[in-house]
Amino acid sequence: NNMKIQIYGCRGSIPRPNPEMARYGGNTPCIEVVSSSRQCDSVDGGDCGRVGHRIILDLGSGAVDLGQKVMGEMFQAKKRQQAEQEIPNEGRGEEGGRSSITTSDGLDEVKVGEKEEPKRNNVKLAPQKFGGTILLTHTHWDHIQGLPFFVPLYLPQFEWTIYGPRGIAKSLQEILSGQMQHEYFPVRLGDMASKTKYQGLCEDMEKGFWLEGDISTDCDHPTSSIKVTSKYLNHSVLTLGYKLEEFAQVPLSSTSNQLFRRKKRGVSMAYITDHEPFDHALANGGFTPRDPRKPNCTADQYHVQFFEDVDILVHDCQYLFSEYAPGSPTSKEYWGHSTVEYVVEVAFYANVKQLLLFHHDPQRSDDQMDDLLIYARELAVKLEEKCGGDKENVRLKVDAAKEGDTYDLDPYVFLDENDVSIDGDVSESNGESIHHANDDVSPPRSVNTGQQCVLLGFYESASGPIRDMLESTDNSPKVEVLQSRDELLHFAEQNHPSVIVLDNLLFGCTGFEFCKVIRTEMGEWGKNVPMLVIACPGEGQRARLTAERLNLDDFIQGPYSPSYLFTRIQVSLLRMPLRWRRAPLAENESERLATLQSTGLLDSLPEERFDRITRLAKAMFKVPISLVSLVDEDRQWFKSNQGLAGATETPRDYAFCSHAILTDDIMVVPDALQDERFADNPLVEGSPNIRFYAGCPIKASSCEDGSNKMPIGTLCVIDSKPRDLSEDERRALKDFGAMIEQELELSNDR
Repeated sequence: NNMKIQIYGCRGSIPRPNPEMARYGGNTPCIEVVSSSRQCDSVDGGDCGRVGHRIILDLGSGAVDLGQKVMGEMFQAKKRQQAEQEIPNEGRGEEGGRSSITTSDGLDEVKVGEKEEPKRNNVKLAPQKFGGTILLTHTHWDHIQGLPFFVPLYLPQFEWTIYGPRGIAKSLQEILSGQMQHEYFPVRLGDMASKTKYQGLCEDMEKGFWLEGDISTDCDHPTSSIKVTSKYLNHSVLTLGYKLEEFAQVPLSSTSNQLFRRKKRGVSMAYITDHEPFDHALANGGFTPRDPRKPNCTADQYHVQFFEDVDILVHDCQYLFSEYAPGSPTSKEYWGHSTVEYVVEVAFYANVKQLLLFHHDPQRSDDQMDDLLIYARELAVKLEEKCGGDKENVRLKVDAAKEGDTYDLDPYVFLDENDVSIDGDVSESNGESIHHANDDVSPPRSVNTGQQCVLLGFYESASGPIRDMLESTDNSPKVEVLQSRDELLHFAEQNHPSVIVLDNLLFGCTGFEFCKVIRTEMGEWGKNVPMLVIACPGEGQRARLTAERLNLDDFIQGPYSPSYLFTRIQVSLLRMPLRWRRAPLAENESERLATLQSTGLLDSLPEERFDRITRLAKAMFKVPISLVSLVDEDRQWFKSNQGLAGATETPRDYAFCSHAILTDDIMVVPDALQDERFADNPLVEGSPNIRFYAGCPIKASSCEDGSNKMPIGTLCVIDSKPRDLSEDERRALKDFGAMIEQELELSNDR
């Protein structure tokens, strides 16, 4: 019942069903991780039936076999549930009383009655859930080609959330649907019947998000949570690496709802594929660990920092340095993959316990993989000796991933009272408190392209391809191309562009002088604006060190492709601070939702009694949009809509109204671009380009006598221009809200 990791595909680039590659496997990347699921440890040996949370890393061709396993587990669970609920006719009393049986799979004391819940060993069974979380590193074909053949996506019994890198062009769902267009595949993505959510992610190395195991409501036995963090990798498209950290949770007592939360001694794994050293010189070794006395770190040190101290590191290791061969006709530079020499070294200095070589070259046979593994282990021994260690006791264990291999990690090892503290309590010795997915935290990073600008210091003739790629994206940033140093400095000072890219072919060594002026003479913006420098031919390590001293975000050594530079600019744009907050749930959220459902308004036809009020509000406040918005579990739905032609709903995370229902007074946002809760909201950045919002909560009664009113939505007015409301206007908006509530009461009276 530990955290389990199983390899279903570890080959890179293309599947290789070849007898000479059978031992290590020919399927492309797919790994299953299941969080630990502690059984009840009661005196009678009871079992609450809890299962861990399933996480799938990439959906390469290995996902086909994993899908069959998941289907088999579902059928077994259904069969078990059926056995728990079926009672022979002769076992029932004349009055339909309760009986018990013992089943062939060891289930006993199964109680059955009119209102009795299924039990095993007198412990109520947790409801079985089917599905889990899928983390895609990127959308190159070898990492998603198993998606159309992953059978659990086709069945309505399953619920999945698919995360992947969020770009500045298409959404994750649009990208994934590309390989399932009718020209390439007979079934479309939208035809899959499972309940699937798609969520774009950006880099988040600190807060991340939490995934819970399946927890029985009547069980106080240990469980765990998994924290997911992400980091951009150096690849030819936007690519994320993931770190999974599992923390044990132990109940404070059998009668308390408070949980002890694990602080330091959780288990962790990092999944890094596909990635190339930022400094290509490190492909043959030579990595230097970060000096903690220095404020800045190199891009490669920043990369290593992400997976420091993990128990298992799964890292792209496609090439030997002799194959990477920078400068040769067969060079693999800018192909986006790592060398054995680089990976073993960074894993060693990151204090990784076990390294799994991954993303095996499609041409490498089993025998060649054996040789590569021997070589990698020899490198680890040399590093141990170099650091004064014992070659017979090497700290870094090196293995190569094989299809079918499994690894167990126990987050409860050495768990005692000194390792835990009450949820929310921060212990000086035990680290940070745990925040969960339903806490008041930011949603995954949005795309901040509404007001973005990319400043290119390029020759005009050389800027065409990258300008075209940037301007062809949805919500494309403004692109300004200038050649004069003075023009660039003036534009930067006046406009504060989002990203600056300089080609040293244009500036020579003065490009660094330009960067120094930006960093030292343009305030807080200048200290933090992302800057990328493209090196001149012949510029080497000295120029890279200069770039590091100036804290530049990237130093690109040619030759490079426009798509590579485009990806690096996207990374810089997406790393900008997020100004968008998800509204917390109300304390009585379940009761609020029940009240909303009881009104019968959701998904009902338009009604003139509501439309009349929104028309009046729109006219009185002189705004383009007026709505009656009902805030459902995961959406806001418009009962009345003046000004948003064709729109019926938006995701709840986008809804200003989900904030407005949390207050008894009206909520006014004079300028959304100046509000930290909404500035990067897609409804602000894109259509309808909200700048002003005012919403009055609408309440409905949850009782027949009209008491205990719950907020179910708002009457709101919206404008694309900043403004505010006078006191008279605020009173008028409340009056319109009261008219809506009166209509709700009249509906109840009928």
